[in-house]
Amino acid sequence: MIRTLLSLLPNEHRERVTGYLALAIGSTLLRAVGVVLIVPLVSALFGDDPSGAWPWVAALTGVVAAGWIVDSIASRLGFDLGFAILDHAQRDVSAQVARTPLRWFTEDNSATARRAIATTGPDLVGLVGYLVAPMIQGVLLPIVIGLALIPIVWQLGVIALVAVPVLLGALWVTERITRRANEVAAESNSALTERVLEFARTQAALRAARRVEPARSHAGAALEAQHGATIRLLALHVPGQVLFSIATQVALLLLAGTTTWLAVRSTIGVPEAIALIVVIVRYLEPFAAIGDLAPATAATRGALRDIRSVLEAPGSGSGADRPSDVEESAAVELRSVHFDYGNADAAAESSAKTAVFDGLDVVFEAGKTTAVVGPSGSGKSTLLALVAGLEEQTAGTVSIGGVDQGTLDPSQRPAGTSVVFQQPYLFAGTIRDNVLAGNPEATDDELDSALRLARVEDFASRLPDGLETVVGEAGTALSGGERQRVSIARALLKPSSVLLVDEGTSALDTENEAAVVTAITDDPRRRTRIVVTHRLSTIAGADRVLFLDGGRIVEDGTVSELLAAEGRFADFWRHQNDAAGWRMGSRV
Repeated sequence: MIRTLLSLLPNEHRERVTGYLALAIGSTLLRAVGVVLIVPLVSALFGDDPSGAWPWVAALTGVVAAGWIVDSIASRLGFDLGFAILDHAQRDVSAQVARTPLRWFTEDNSATARRAIATTGPDLVGLVGYLVAPMIQGVLLPIVIGLALIPIVWQLGVIALVAVPVLLGALWVTERITRRANEVAAESNSALTERVLEFARTQAALRAARRVEPARSHAGAALEAQHGATIRLLALHVPGQVLFSIATQVALLLLAGTTTWLAVRSTIGVPEAIALIVVIVRYLEPFAAIGDLAPATAATRGALRDIRSVLEAPGSGSGADRPSDVEESAAVELRSVHFDYGNADAAAESSAKTAVFDGLDVVFEAGKTTAVVGPSGSGKSTLLALVAGLEEQTAGTVSIGGVDQGTLDPSQRPAGTSVVFQQPYLFAGTIRDNVLAGNPEATDDELDSALRLARVEDFASRLPDGLETVVGEAGTALSGGERQRVSIARALLKPSSVLLVDEGTSALDTENEAAVVTAITDDPRRRTRIVVTHRLSTIAGADRVLFLDGGRIVEDGTVSELLAAEGRFADFWRHQNDAAGWRMGSRV
């Protein structure tokens, strides 16, 4: 936890940690002195001359005032460090998420990333002041009190010092007992959240398939698992609390019993005994405070573990920034590209089994349109992901406009490409906001051109709020075709040199498909276009066709050349033609 916490501090703030620790230790010493001063104060107050207590009152007042001053300075410094941690964590986590390969975002890792992002909030600001400082004081204060008691009543001092590791050990055992239960509870809570969200998001499909009740049972099973984990968590808290309670009561009996025994033997007077009882209570208070902080400590440890998991995700390397000037078109070159979806470190061992590309070489000419076709699983979408910088090859180079993408910072690699995904995703907001996400600095003329080319204006004009219509979560207020057209407009608006389209017309009917194909073709920005498609209308307008199979280019040429070759592409063309002419009829 400490390592992660320090890693989230900017270098210029790390030296201030030493000052903060010094203030925390100083505050602890002052608190201990204030507690121990009660003994001579009470002794003088009940002595022959009560006025002799005034010097001790003055000393106690000075110590308390000094403690307030130190605590005030430490509190301000602690919040400064907290804000530095917050700012650094937010930037680091956001930057890391932007450069992490998409394949890392499994269901579990996505949940971890969500928790890490949610953690980088106000709680981090108070982490140092409300957690670190009390923990330091909770551990050090009993030790200092025990040391201070040795010159006063050495028997109590020895018992107090011996009891410190025993009580801290009891707290540690308690924390170990409940830690796993906390982890199971967190996992079950995360699983329950995922199931409930899944159940809510898929209502249309579930109701259409009459599968609402079975799906509800999945959410119910997750709820039962969460309930069981909570019961287990509470059950495991009981023995831990009992163990700590027993250790505390034993320490109290030893200290109070020793004080009584010393008073009975007249080793110490009754006033001193009364004062020492107060000191004993103050001695035990920090352990109770640490126990109260245990849940917060466990939660913080889990949160910092999530942050560390995100920060240590693959793709954390850095490189140069992309050149600011964006050409209208740029050649795309893939040289000896190897890629698999397994562990990059084990690529050499597993490439024969899991490789998507094994030495792929291809050049896409600047300003030309290339259609990529092939069976499912042949590597078409992976090819686009490599060019877009969304994935990183395990070997070889991917260059755009002569710039090796591997030399760029991972977050900069997608800047030179626009992508139309097969499953478009719209952000919460208006239609205008979603299109402008492609280029927030676009002029009104550029925005109007993109909207017109993608035929977004056609359907937006029929909506009550036009372009200001809120699209809903993930764009659910729009139809699939409308979402795709907004996605295409967003891609056309982005000032990039390469346009990548992954089955961009799959969600559109024939009329809208033709309109979008025309939009991509009539794009005023002269870009290099790589289009993954199975639609013949899109393929027919391409300058070149690549047929992929098993991660290899088995055919390469123009439509007419490949049709004349009577190979795989010709078979594909005929099958698509036959499918386009297929009609449903009735049996007589």
